[in-house]
Amino acid sequence: MNDTGPEVFPEWMPPHLRLMQLVAAKWITQPLIALTRLNIADLLISGPRTVEDLADACGVKSGPLHRCLRATAAVGVFAELGDGRYSLTPMGRHLTSGTELSLRDFTLFLADESTTQSFDRILDVLRTGRPSFEDANGKALFQYLDDEPELRAVYQGAWAPLTAGVAKALMNTFDFTDTKVVADLGGGTGTLLRTILDTHPHITGILMDRPEVVRQAHPDLTTGSLANRVELAAGSLPSDVPPDADIYIIKNALHCLDAETVTATLRAVRATIGDRRDARLLLIESVITPGNGYDWGRFVDIEVMINCGGRIHTRDEWDSLLASCDFTLTEASELLPPQWLLSARPS
Repeated sequence: MNDTGPEVFPEWMPPHLRLMQLVAAKWITQPLIALTRLNIADLLISGPRTVEDLADACGVKSGPLHRCLRATAAVGVFAELGDGRYSLTPMGRHLTSGTELSLRDFTLFLADESTTQSFDRILDVLRTGRPSFEDANGKALFQYLDDEPELRAVYQGAWAPLTAGVAKALMNTFDFTDTKVVADLGGGTGTLLRTILDTHPHITGILMDRPEVVRQAHPDLTTGSLANRVELAAGSLPSDVPPDADIYIIKNALHCLDAETVTATLRAVRATIGDRRDARLLLIESVITPGNGYDWGRFVDIEVMINCGGRIHTRDEWDSLLASCDFTLTEASELLPPQWLLSARPS
């Protein structure tokens, strides 16, 4: 065992058991989701506790709770101690609320009935080539989120901690010295833009997202210390690209859009840039790498294929797609796995 817990596929595990673990993944994921809904990780943040204590704290039976904890301990999320208590592992800490790179809301969003129903229709996606979320739920994904404020909050909470980690990595990677205005397109509640403005006092920003999302922008951007340096722009891609920014950032938004909308968005940004040769487009996306190795981008690709008709691209595909929209891809490098930074300039 390493410091993150047991390996998912230990060396001793024969091929048929490795396949069984994949096919029977719900034996792990469903207990994990249940423990997340019970906030077990938060209950353990101050130290190990007995199963009985945990059961009393969240109003469940100790026997089934022990069995769920034991199952998730086998893959390193929790750890069973010799005295019968359970503790958090480094992996399990990412299920706690408010921690750096928290995956609590991410777990709850992927477990929501609306998304599990769309995944139940994966064969429909294979037969029709269309995403199944709308057929399963009566509305397209983002319309559904707009109409379901509680789930929308979970969705934003799912990405905010990961965005904070990406933002920190971006500050160490990209030079904003000569930048005056940054436009964050599809920027959510402003986690990334806040970091840029906090780090670079000379920059002003534009946060653009759907009206329902912009209304939930972080207080720092609405009434707080950064409010006088930010324009909140309600809109959607590809039609509402704000003018006059030096850098346009699109983080994890294009992979949620169909191919026509992606192309239209890139062309809209390019048209807005016009003849400003120093302007830049920064894309933060997963990128599918060659070969058969473990590649998170391939799994995200399934998520967006089913739920919103998007896709994750290879580097070569990004190169060609950007070129078709009069951009030149100048840099493509890992930022914070599984995210890459793609930097493009006008051709």
